[in-house]
Amino acid sequence: MIPTIPVLVTMPFGDYLLDDLRAVSPRLEIRQQAVTHDREDISLLLQGDEEIIYCMTPPRDLARAPKLKWAQLHSAGVDHLRGHPIWDTEIVVTTASGIHAVPIGEFTFAMLLALARKIPKMVRLQERQEWLRNRWEVLSGLELRGKTIGIVGYGSIGREIGRIAKYGFHMRVVAMRRTMQTPRRHYSEPGVGDPEGRIPERWFAPEEITEMARQCDVLALAAPATAETRNLIGETQLRAMKPHALLINIARGELVDDRALALALKEGWIAGAGMDAFAIEPLPRGHPFWHLDNVIVSPHVAGATGKYNDRAAALFAENLRRQLTGLPLLNVVPHDLQY
Repeated sequence: MIPTIPVLVTMPFGDYLLDDLRAVSPRLEIRQQAVTHDREDISLLLQGDEEIIYCMTPPRDLARAPKLKWAQLHSAGVDHLRGHPIWDTEIVVTTASGIHAVPIGEFTFAMLLALARKIPKMVRLQERQEWLRNRWEVLSGLELRGKTIGIVGYGSIGREIGRIAKYGFHMRVVAMRRTMQTPRRHYSEPGVGDPEGRIPERWFAPEEITEMARQCDVLALAAPATAETRNLIGETQLRAMKPHALLINIARGELVDDRALALALKEGWIAGAGMDAFAIEPLPRGHPFWHLDNVIVSPHVAGATGKYNDRAAALFAENLRRQLTGLPLLNVVPHDLQY
């Protein structure tokens, strides 16, 4: 008799998604116990026989999971696992990288178009029922066609931003990557992104970020939060940008020096910013970003659409097939890099 493989799912997948996972193989014994908060410790949910866990955060008490071989995360980033004991084990960690490319790629351009065409200012005028006499001057916008967009972090999300920019808006695309080595084996949806990395007209290294910022009309941040990317965009880079330039951060708040950005927006070093991630979340009351009329504050929801769980379950199903057939898993996080 072929032994079954106990799998615990702690995220709120619907019955139809659980059925899809069970259909991968009769060997999978899938049990769901959804958490009420996606960052809570799931240690007490364990029965001790789990070999695979689907979760946002793996159990902190790994002694309760003596048979655990692999944890599939519900998120693309792993910065919330800093200091987690799982990095000191041989348990494989995989992420949901790749499922966010479409929703966050589209969200990036929603923010970008809103800022470029002064939509937030129009909404404020609408709230006041005010029709400006000098509206042509005050609401004159920025056309994206032919402009240069710099993408910091050319992973799955960055590549979809690049595809939309080039083929949707005929923009010139440049990009920054930490290394030009062959990327890891990542999940991607057919027809999404730039798998071969052919779209960028120029590549920049991290130490060239200031020169990259100087050349761009739009700077889109899609890099992971690491020690190297902390405050990657600070006063030097913001002062180097063009006065009409726009900054979009759909990655992590730690990439940007908040104080420098608030000053840049207030004094007009750049024209505007769209922020979906912040160093401190929720964004504290009284933070300058709440009061500036050239910044869009989004509460870390760029990936939030009705298809998130469908995409997440499809990725998990593919990795389950790979696990059962001996193929390499997608989106494996090296324990030494932790991103």
